[in-house]
Amino acid sequence: MKITRLLITCFILTILISNSSAQNKYSITLNINGLNDSLLILASYVGDKQFIVDTAYADKKLSYHFEGDSLLPAGMYVIAGSNKKKLFDFIISGDYKFTINGEANNIPASLRSKDSEENSILFSYINFLADKQQMMAKLQAQRKQYTAGSDGSKRISATIDSLNSVVISYIEGLINQNQGKFISVFLKSMQEPERPETPTLPNGRPDSVFAFNNYKKHFFDNIDLSDDRVIRTPIIHSKVEQYLANLTVPAPDSIIASIDRLLAMTKDNRESFKYLMWYLTVKYESSEIMGHDAIVVHLVDKYYDDPKMSWMNPTVKENLIKRANVLRPILIGKISPELILLDTLKNPRSLHSIKAKYTILYFWDPECSHCKKETPLMTALYNDYKDKYDFEVYAICMDTSWKDMKAYIRKNEMNWINVNGYYSMSGDFREIYDVHSSPVMFLIDEQKKIVAKRVLTDQMKAILQKLNQEQ
Repeated sequence: MKITRLLITCFILTILISNSSAQNKYSITLNINGLNDSLLILASYVGDKQFIVDTAYADKKLSYHFEGDSLLPAGMYVIAGSNKKKLFDFIISGDYKFTINGEANNIPASLRSKDSEENSILFSYINFLADKQQMMAKLQAQRKQYTAGSDGSKRISATIDSLNSVVISYIEGLINQNQGKFISVFLKSMQEPERPETPTLPNGRPDSVFAFNNYKKHFFDNIDLSDDRVIRTPIIHSKVEQYLANLTVPAPDSIIASIDRLLAMTKDNRESFKYLMWYLTVKYESSEIMGHDAIVVHLVDKYYDDPKMSWMNPTVKENLIKRANVLRPILIGKISPELILLDTLKNPRSLHSIKAKYTILYFWDPECSHCKKETPLMTALYNDYKDKYDFEVYAICMDTSWKDMKAYIRKNEMNWINVNGYYSMSGDFREIYDVHSSPVMFLIDEQKKIVAKRVLTDQMKAILQKLNQEQ
């Protein structure tokens, strides 16, 4: 893994300096024998990113000293070489003046820190796991030499189970003996929730959905999102992603419910709330998956007036609110905004007056290279399936030239409703439908509700086929 220097936004800076005190300092010394590097980097985990916090040059004794005039927030940190390649992880928590010793050719096994209790525990834990993993690999290799179910295979399986129990007991001991310390929080966050036996239904069959529902319900039992130390670990991002991607139905309403649960678990912790809110906003605002814009609108509507949002840059916040205001009227499930535009005879044609089970809004431009590829596909879909799926096309030309528009229509035999977007009795189509490029397509139903948006012809055909099958 390499440390990448990213643009540190005001959000990240706020996280990094939170809970700091100008009256306190940190001083970290590294004595790594055999390390021939003029510069080392100290970086902080923030979700799935690492951000450079400090740098240190080797002194005459080849020691490295990181010093600062304010405390760093508790969490997991990274030491990397001048090539930005990670050397090892360590903890900053409680002890802010300590030394880490080691051998360059034996990292992390050689690492020690006598004056930092939590790092001493961390390094011992890493060595313990490495030793047990070697033992486990040997046992698993030996078991392959026996036939499944044989006495030899059972004997080695029992030894493997015993070894697993030793590891579990060791980790549980560290967690219980260090309650309140970051090392305990970190180790606990990596533990899977307990999985009880699957109950039997009244019909005598096992409950097929119990395991999934129970796992999802208890997924965060070992992770305290109200403790902002967890966001400064390499664990939390993957956990949040797993929860949203694998344990949540991939529909906007379900994702929104999961997001609300995540944010509720931060309780009054502004730092955890801040990280999750920024990450989720960026994730779904930049998503190209249809329907995810509803998630952005939900985040703005439910949370952006919360006092815990005071950290956000006012300009960024205002732009996101404006973006949500544009998206809100054209979310899937909303009644499509009315368009009354002039057709090729310069007669007004109303979108909402169309009598069809479905209507495809097709925004196109005569000079658009993608439109030149898409229009023949749409005409083929229209000619072949118009009657079968009972749909009409309301095609909006995004060019002011009547001449170019009509020539394009004739050339491509666009025998549907053709209108020019700039000759409008209903406002600016670009602002109403958030269309600033082409081609763009929307699908609306008989009640004029938006069913799909920003899909192209092949996807539109598949959606119409699926809708027809569901009738």
